[in-house]
Amino acid sequence: MIQPPLLAIQASGFERVVDVVADVATIIIALAIIVVGLAVIAVALKVRGMAKRFRGDLAPVRKHLEAAAANVEYVSLAVRQDVEAVSKTVKSTSDRVQHAADAAAKRLAELNALMDVVQAEAEDIFIRTASAVRGVQAGAGAFARMQRRDAAMDDDTVDDAPRARRRTILD
Repeated sequence: MIQPPLLAIQASGFERVVDVVADVATIIIALAIIVVGLAVIAVALKVRGMAKRFRGDLAPVRKHLEAAAANVEYVSLAVRQDVEAVSKTVKSTSDRVQHAADAAAKRLAELNALMDVVQAEAEDIFIRTASAVRGVQAGAGAFARMQRRDAAMDDDTVDDAPRARRRTILD
């Protein structure tokens, strides 16, 4: 018969020690997991309590923020309405100014046409007046010459010397 080696015999006793140590280690690990789990639960409860307190502390802040948001909404609505009113006023004023400018341009064109007619009439009157004055001057000059000739014929004395012609204002 063959004898088992010495190590094999000792290994079986060693296996028992390892099994016991492994069981103890498993129990220690299980206890550690339980302790860590309890610690996590305790921390979670503390965080939950802090969150509740934090929510309670933030309630007034949240109310103030809601009120501020409502005020901003009201102001923005009022500003929007004012901007629309100003825009309508500017458009209306612009339309009226455009209408007035168009009317003024039309009246100016009519005035220019009237001034053209007045100038043409004034030029025509001036030319006719100048022509009439020239005709009156020519007629008066002719009449004056005729009277001088008649006066010279009426004179019995005949002067052979040529007479200097006197100019009148009508010549």
